[in-house]
Amino acid sequence: MLLRTELAKLCKNNLMQDNQVECCKCGFRWAVNAEKRGRKDLLCISCRVKPATTIQYGKLRCNPHQGKLDHNLNPIDEQGLLLLPGERICTHRDCINPAHVVGD
Repeated sequence: MLLRTELAKLCKNNLMQDNQVECCKCGFRWAVNAEKRGRKDLLCISCRVKPATTIQYGKLRCNPHQGKLDHNLNPIDEQGLLLLPGERICTHRDCINPAHVVGD
């Protein structure tokens, strides 16, 4: 993960013409307001997003898997084996909350 000062150094030369800026992390270009052109930490929406660690659906709290998924969107480990096999009571295939897994 880049520090703010490192991002500023990377972004120093990324200002484009006609209010176009370039993301310091991935290089995506987009138009911004003129007053935002001077910012040194411009990141696109995709690079600013942080993965969710907990998602609440009513009373259920799901923990989405941050690793690899198989072709059916079930979480798998590094060896390709199913992680917490079984049906989820929350109906979210990528949920790794052990309380949501029923059976094997």
